[in-house]
Amino acid sequence: MGKYLDDLWNDLEQTWDLAMQVNDLSEQERSDVSAAWETYFKPAELVDAARTESEGQTPPTKVFCTNIYGLQYNPETKYWVPFRHGEIDLAKFTED
Repeated sequence: MGKYLDDLWNDLEQTWDLAMQVNDLSEQERSDVSAAWETYFKPAELVDAARTESEGQTPPTKVFCTNIYGLQYNPETKYWVPFRHGEIDLAKFTED
């Protein structure tokens, strides 16, 4: 279970790190979904910009990453939080 779980955890940490670039801004700044997308998320190497733009609204409130995670804007808390959009391979937990 070691390597696969470590890889999943690292992907989640990278996704959280990206979210925190925006979540550390003032409430007014992080609430500007359009600015968050254009300034922080769209240019990020971790973000699948093509998928985000094709599957979402404009500006996107749901950002897909190239790993199995993504970020979603929560309008109640005004924070970006990770979500999982990919599958977890349960068989790999027994391989390591």
